[in-house]
Amino acid sequence: MGAQLAGGDGPVSDLNLTPLIDIVLVVLIIMMVNIPIQIEEMGIKLPSPLPPTEQPKDNPDQLVIALYEDGDMALNRKLMTEETMFYEVTRRLRPMSHKNVFIDAAPTVLYGRIVDMVDLAREAGATKVGLAKLKESGPLEATGVAQGAMPRGVMPGSPRVLGETTEKVADDALKYILPTIQKCYYDQLALRPDINGRAVLRYGIGPQGEHLDEPMIQAGATLEDEATLECITKVLPALKFPPLGEGNTARVMYPILFSPG
Repeated sequence: MGAQLAGGDGPVSDLNLTPLIDIVLVVLIIMMVNIPIQIEEMGIKLPSPLPPTEQPKDNPDQLVIALYEDGDMALNRKLMTEETMFYEVTRRLRPMSHKNVFIDAAPTVLYGRIVDMVDLAREAGATKVGLAKLKESGPLEATGVAQGAMPRGVMPGSPRVLGETTEKVADDALKYILPTIQKCYYDQLALRPDINGRAVLRYGIGPQGEHLDEPMIQAGATLEDEATLECITKVLPALKFPPLGEGNTARVMYPILFSPG
């Protein structure tokens, strides 16, 4: 800077950046060479070291719904119908502290069928639904067929609770209207002995235990008897919840199975 070029009229004001760029590149290369190679670790669960002939025993507290390529379904390797499946999952989940259900499907099972089973498990009271790893051989073969029919009656499942209340509080509240719901069903069952299916009762709860919206039977009910559904709908507003506290709200879904026995 300030040097005079031959034949020039004044000093040169431009910087020569070439040496600076060379120095920066050399420093960058040195830093790249000196940076240690980092190996990221990821925890994985390896397959069981037991040989195929020494598989662990079935866990009765683990519920696994198997879907086979021929359309059959099984719960813990016992073949059963969809309604029996709902009843068994509902019955077994109620006393469990961890209400988890796993679905194991053959590779050829349609995705929509798997979604149906996820919905069934959720309606039955499952808090978490997991999908087993897809296997070319499909789920383990069924070892038997579920014996006996479902008992006659109205069978509530574990309520699904969202917000500031508990499953026990929701369960206790249902007891006040359950006898009336049973009467709605039994009255129509005397006229039509084949009425069966399931429904989910839906409630929104406010800070003082009031209903935030109109209680309703959730869409998708398989109980296809209009008289029974209409009677139950009229009963729903009678269900009362204890106060939740200032600013607290909750939503409760009650799965209920109706069986003629």
